[in-house]
Formats: sequence, structure tokens, C-alpha cells
Amino acid sequence: MLAATWRGHELIDVSGLPLATFSPTDNTLDMAGATPITVVHTAGAMRWEVSGTAAGETYTVRTHGFGVRTLTARCGSRSYQLERTGRMSKKRTVTNAAGAVIAETAPRGLQDLVVTPTAAAASVPLADLVFLSWALTLIDTPARQTMI
Repeated sequence: MLAATWRGHELIDVSGLPLATFSPTDNTLDMAGATPITVVHTAGAMRWEVSGTAAGETYTVRTHGFGVRTLTARCGSRSYQLERTGRMSKKRTVTNAAGAVIAETAPRGLQDLVVTPTAAAASVPLADLVFLSWALTLIDTPARQTMI
């Protein structure tokens, strides 16, 4: 996957082609050639979580302790950590269980989220990157932020 940006409900690559689409009517993330991921988002005073299911796999991104600086994620059997790069920053690094940075994300404007995969992302399923980055649009872009 090349660098891409979530604009509205579409993840658009640098050439302007959609890599994935979120459908708010049925709460699914759709990618060409892949089973859609059905997404559920819950937020409350002490927790924030986005979960999904597709083809027998479970996907989750959730807060880890108090605050939203560090989020933990599981996509099937794969584990990830999504950590803000600084106290006042909404930029994040996404690392796999081995500690390799697989992507960086940064909000742009009020609703867009730029996703920049690293070379280590080549071994990560596209569905994982799509799900993880969609979840981050809900917490790191000002116009989409939800109660934490």
C-alpha cells in the first residue's frame, strides 16, 4: 500500500483511486477483493473501542489505561500498538508485535487522516491497515472525534 488519505468515507491513494470505503448505512469497511469488515464503535467515560469482524477474524482497537495516547489493537492473531508521537500531537506510529513501525498517521484538516506505510507494512494484510487507520479517524480527526 502506498501513502493514502481518509477523505470522508474513502481511503484514497496518491493517484486518487479509492483503496477502501466505509459504508455508514451498514457499518462496513469495503476493500476490493476482500471480505467487508463489519465495524462497531463504542465510547464511554472510561473506554473507547472500535471492533470489527470479517471472514471469521476479529479486529479491535481500544484504549489502554487512561487517555488515548497509546491504543492497543488486534487483527486476527496479529497485535499492534498505535501511539501518539508526543504529548500534544495527534500524529501516531503504528507498530507490530515485533516493534517494527509499519505506518505513521497524521490528521490533516478537520476530517482527513494521512496514512503513510513503511517498508515493514509489506508483510501486513491490507485489511489490518484499513481497519486500524479507519479507527484512528474516529479519535484523531477533530470533526469525527467521539466521546472518550
